[in-house]
This record gives sequence, C-alpha cells and structure tokens, in this order.
Amino acid sequence: MRHKRGMRVLLLPLAAVAALAFAAPAPAATTKTVNVYGSTFSPKSVTITEGDTIRWVNRDNDTHQIYARGGQFVSAILKPKQVFRFTFRAAGTYRYVDELHPKLTGTIVVKGAPPTLTLAVSRVYAVAGERLTLSGIVSSHRAGEQVSIFYQPYPAPNPIQRTVILTTAGGAFSFGVAPGVLTTYLASWQGAYSQPATVQVQPRLTMGRNGAWIIHAYGGHGLAGRDVQFQRYNGATGQWVTLRKVELNARSSARIQLTLPRGLNRLRLAMSVNQAGAGLLGATSPELLWRQR
Repeated sequence: MRHKRGMRVLLLPLAAVAALAFAAPAPAATTKTVNVYGSTFSPKSVTITEGDTIRWVNRDNDTHQIYARGGQFVSAILKPKQVFRFTFRAAGTYRYVDELHPKLTGTIVVKGAPPTLTLAVSRVYAVAGERLTLSGIVSSHRAGEQVSIFYQPYPAPNPIQRTVILTTAGGAFSFGVAPGVLTTYLASWQGAYSQPATVQVQPRLTMGRNGAWIIHAYGGHGLAGRDVQFQRYNGATGQWVTLRKVELNARSSARIQLTLPRGLNRLRLAMSVNQAGAGLLGATSPELLWRQR
C-alpha cells in the first residue's frame, strides 16, 4: 500500500503489537453480595464498576428494607433469606439505609467503566483498491470523541496511524479505506484498543480491447514479471480453459494478440495465489463477453 505523506508510524515493540492483535475484551459485569444482619450491613462499603450488580441478602430473622438516600433504588420489604438486586449504570457514590432499622447504613462506590470500543469492516475479502468502510462505537456513546485509526499492511512490522476522526451521535464513527494488500485495522480511544479487523485482498485484474487485448493487474505491490492466465469458458466441458499464459511488464500490464473462435466468447483473466505473491490472494477478473466475427 502506498503511504501518504504525513502518516506517522506507531513505534511499538513486536510484543506490544502482538498484544494489540489479541486485545482482551472488556471485563464482564460482576455481582457482589452484601449481607444484611440485625446490627450491620456486611460489608458496609463496596466498590464496583458501572454495570455491576449488588445483591443484598437478608441473613437476619427480622425484616429489612433497602433504600437509597438519593432515591435511586428501593427494595420491597425483605423477609429472612430474601434477596434484592440492583444494577448500577452510572458512576458515583450511593449511600443507603435500612428503612426499617435506620441505624443500619451502607455505601456503594461505583467507578466509571474502563473505555472500550468496537471496530468492524464492511467486507473481509476485497479486490485491491476497493472502497470499504470501517465503523465502530465508543463506550461513552458521546459525540465529539477522538478516535485514532491504525492500519498494518502486509508485511509492515508495526501499525501505522492513518487518521484521527470524531465520533457522531451515540459515539459512532466510520472511515473509508481502500486496502491494496492484506491489511489489519485497529481503532484506539482513550488508551483502549479495539479488536483487529483484517481484510484479505486479491489483485484487481482487468482486460479490454484496443487493436489487441490489453491486460492490467493492480495490487498493493508491483506485479511485474508475474503470470496472468487468459481464459475462455468451454461450454461443452463446463470448464475454463487457459488460452495463453501472459507475463506482465514493468507496468503490471501486457498487450497480446489472440485469435478466438467465431461467435460469442466468455473470457476472463486468472492469477494464482503463488503468482499474486505474499499478502495477496489468487484472483479472477470479471467475465467479459466478446463476439468474434
């Protein structure tokens, strides 16, 4: 892939790159238990993260009722062994009391969830130069957040910073890319990295007619000296037959003269994965119908 001027290389050691490529998902929400006794909550203070749940269990022989002083939650009257659960969706300090035994008080400290973000690509297989869309959402769900987009084209050893974009409504972001070779993309926001999104790429093969057959191949690296097969579909056998193997010139092109059978011909180009080279898949061109007079 041709690098545009001004792009910056993210200088990370290989171990760090490997860590990015296999980034762990955000920690799952957890549930913590507070036991309700006749004389105390145990523990009296609990620290959790946004999205976690507190489970109050009445371990006493008497009834109890959990009530947040700010009115954020209130339980039914809990008989012995009954349970009340509440999931905390916002960071902050929540002080609560037992409505039936006001001397019993407790505190829940809720920390903000660590930043996370998603990343997906519109297609995981593409033709070189095809326009694709990267998209994702940041966990704050806020507009105006800065998201950095990185790409790592084969065989680059490190991710390269491509751009910085701003999120829109709901924390969503998107960015257009056109990989020319096997490429892995990452997004970063507030120190968090997305899971990688990898696109496998095949060369773009085209053919046309201008006094002779004009063949061209495009990939993220030069394809000079590589072989392309000029093929015709044989309706009798149901197979594609190679009429000529063509070597590409310094421009990854070729011009050939070829006599075809009279009538309608179904034609295409094909390139094997070995000829395409590292970082590219094998490819076939779109079919072309040609009537030979």
